[in-house]
Parts: sequence; C-alpha cells; structure tokens
Amino acid sequence: MIALIRSEWIKLRTVRSNVTTAIVAVAIPLLITLLSVAFMKTSSIDESTLSDFVLGTGSIAVLLIGVIGVLCVTQEYSQGTIRLTLAATPGRTRVYVGKATLMALVGAALTGFIILASLVVGSLILGSRDVPGSHTSMSAGLTSMVLMGALVALLGMAIGTLTRNPPSAITTLVLWPLLVEGIVGGLLSLAVGDDVRRWMPFQTGFNSMFPETPDNGFTRWESLGYFAAWVLVVTVLAERSFKRRDA
Repeated sequence: MIALIRSEWIKLRTVRSNVTTAIVAVAIPLLITLLSVAFMKTSSIDESTLSDFVLGTGSIAVLLIGVIGVLCVTQEYSQGTIRLTLAATPGRTRVYVGKATLMALVGAALTGFIILASLVVGSLILGSRDVPGSHTSMSAGLTSMVLMGALVALLGMAIGTLTRNPPSAITTLVLWPLLVEGIVGGLLSLAVGDDVRRWMPFQTGFNSMFPETPDNGFTRWESLGYFAAWVLVVTVLAERSFKRRDA
C-alpha cells in the first residue's frame, strides 16, 4: 500500500493543473486573511480576529481542495492512464483506497498549511502594527477546518469517480453547497414548515468551522460527523462504481 500511495503521489504532483489548483487553494484564503488584518482598524482587532478570518475563508479553501480530489481521478480517465494504473494494480478496491488515503492526507496537509501560514504571517503583520496580545492560538474551529479539508477532498474524489468527467464533477462539487442546498433546503422548509436547511450536508459541515457553532441542534463535532457520514455514503457508492464499470 505504501508503494501504491507513493505512486499516486508522484502522479498527483507531476500534473500541472493539480499543482496550480493547490497553489490557488492556498493563496486565495491566505491573501484574504493577511490583507484583512493588514488594513483592518487596530481598535477592532482582538485575540480571536485572526483565527476568525481564517475560518471565514475556510469554505473557499476546502472547496478548492475538493477540486484537487476531482482531478485526482478524472484526469486519469480523460487521459486514459487509468488503464495503466489498473494493469499495474489489478485490485480496484486497493487502488481506490490508495487514492483516497493520499487525498485525505493532501487535503488535511493543505488546510493545515493555510492555517499555519495565516496565523504565523498574520501575527507578524499585527506585531508590526503594534497590536498587543497573542494571535496564534488554535481553536476547535481550526481543527475542524483541517478535518473538513480531508473530507471534502475525499468527496471530490468520489464525485469524480462517479462522473468520470472533470467539468461535470467540479460543477457538482461547487454548485452543491453554493446553490442546490439553498434551493432544496428553502423549498423543503416551506413545504414542511420547519427549517430543514440544518440537515443539508455541506451547510452542516461548514457550520463546524464557525468560531461559534449555530444554535441548530448540532454541536461542532456532531456537525462534522454528520457531514462525514454523507461523505462515507458517496465514497462507498463511488468505490462500487469504480469496481464494476469498465476503465
């Protein structure tokens, strides 16, 4: 399995689009956070301001990391290299588990790097502005953000496996939280007379990254676990599809 993961890592980091997407996934939330603390009024800054900015950009970061998960699979299908992968490792479940393990590690690592770089560089900026206090404290929301990075990477890979098409998989991954959940949740709430948007997977997962979790009946870790359950279901469906469909 180690050799398989190493092989998948080589394939992942040698494709230019994957590297570009990873750079964008890190750069966008990092720039937003650092520019915000650089130009924000010092009177409005407290010890939690920096971590709040990091968490505020968390949804953007994890979605972009999810795109890498999509490309991890769909590029092999679009370029025909999946046949070589399966010829080298005939056990399809083993291949899928190897890819999934790598993507979970990459998702967590990229999210962790965003957090670490934002806190360290942001603290230096605030120090140069003579803002007192420590600004590098970790919080439960930041831990949840790292786990969300891993989960969304897995979800992106699963969607890519089901669709085998980069544009449709990326569109599904992005529109699901940004558009579909809002529409479906709103319509169902009107139909049943209750706010069912809290049961929407991405919305609940993103809630786990808030500095203060909303009062919707879920704790931070329950929200994360609920989203993880959805990811597990889609992953199982994707793995079965990967085993049954022709390459």
